[in-house]
Amino acid sequence: MLKVKANNDPAGELSYNPKDREYIFNYMHNNPISLTMPYQQKSYLSHYNLHPIFDMSMPEGYLFSLLKNLLIKEYGEINDFLLFEHLSQSIEGYLTYQKEDAQHNKTIEFKLQEILEDRDENLFSRLVEHFLNQSAIAGVQPKVLARLQDKAMLSTKEYIVKSFSDEYPHLAENEFFCMKVLSYAKIKVPNFWLSKSKKLFVMEKFTYQKGTDSFYGFEEFCVLFGYTKEQKYKGSYEQITKAINKISTNKKEDLKEFYKITVMNYLLKNGDAHLKNFGVLYTADKKSRFLAPAYDVVNTVIYLPRDKPALMLNGKKVWWDRDALVNFGIEYALLTPKEAQKEFDNCIEAVKIIDKEIAQYIKDNPSFQKFGEKFRSILHFSIEQNINQTYKDIYGVL
Repeated sequence: MLKVKANNDPAGELSYNPKDREYIFNYMHNNPISLTMPYQQKSYLSHYNLHPIFDMSMPEGYLFSLLKNLLIKEYGEINDFLLFEHLSQSIEGYLTYQKEDAQHNKTIEFKLQEILEDRDENLFSRLVEHFLNQSAIAGVQPKVLARLQDKAMLSTKEYIVKSFSDEYPHLAENEFFCMKVLSYAKIKVPNFWLSKSKKLFVMEKFTYQKGTDSFYGFEEFCVLFGYTKEQKYKGSYEQITKAINKISTNKKEDLKEFYKITVMNYLLKNGDAHLKNFGVLYTADKKSRFLAPAYDVVNTVIYLPRDKPALMLNGKKVWWDRDALVNFGIEYALLTPKEAQKEFDNCIEAVKIIDKEIAQYIKDNPSFQKFGEKFRSILHFSIEQNINQTYKDIYGVL
């Protein structure tokens, strides 16, 4: 059984009934743990899967495989509760957990600057070795949640450190340029860096409340819609705008922000902008609720030429043209036609800026040339052809 705290105050208990494969959460105090799970005396039951608010932190892909093998050796079996219980002791955030027989292992400290400067090819493996048991973080990409010291800021925080496999070369650089272009479009993004080795993308965890020891509550749209991670490709961008309109206390700005993020995902050809890659932050009293910064944005078509948008827009998963995206901004993001056109143009200008930067980066890094030129050709396709015509996919077009 796990004791659950919200904002450092006791909330309830999470348990598992293996016979019925049933997850049970009971409130012990009137301290809600989720926007979708208000306080009630009746148990919250979830069959076969953890409740979405807990499932949100479950690892996938690379980390899941490593942890699965580790726990099978230790316990002889594996289930979601065992895995979550194993990771829960190190979760740092608005929700925290306590297990009665928990053992806390001393963590070897790494410095942010060392991670960014280190050219050791085995660095990521060393980080995984030390932080595997603490990496309650979703996503299939090789990544680890590492607690690092920042000498410049005199602080120690959690950072997401991502690497890549041979199947997806230059993924760290890919995400770095995508996040950079989002910032040029004046979209809020977390602090992020590319290591000197070009092999690691590092992003600061964005749930910290600046100047305090507190955390914002954070919930992905999978949680807000009551879905598990297996349902992350279910739904539409229109549904997200409706949820923002209902949840946010900063509706106008958040809807405009989401519109810009959607436009950039289409221009960058990010086919993985699913429900787990958007979220909401909120204060402990729930009186301030707002769209989280953009994260996990990459050009996926460069690896998967037939890739399509993760969610539906206008009832389809296709690469819509400018008119369709602008109409989405007007009808669902509640922008005026002038505002929607202006923000779209700002996104185009941001893409043009990053295109020039990638061209210069290719000159400075010849090993990036083949990948970089392909990246640029996709950007050119987006702002020269796709804005005038909708494409089912771009296989064979470039």
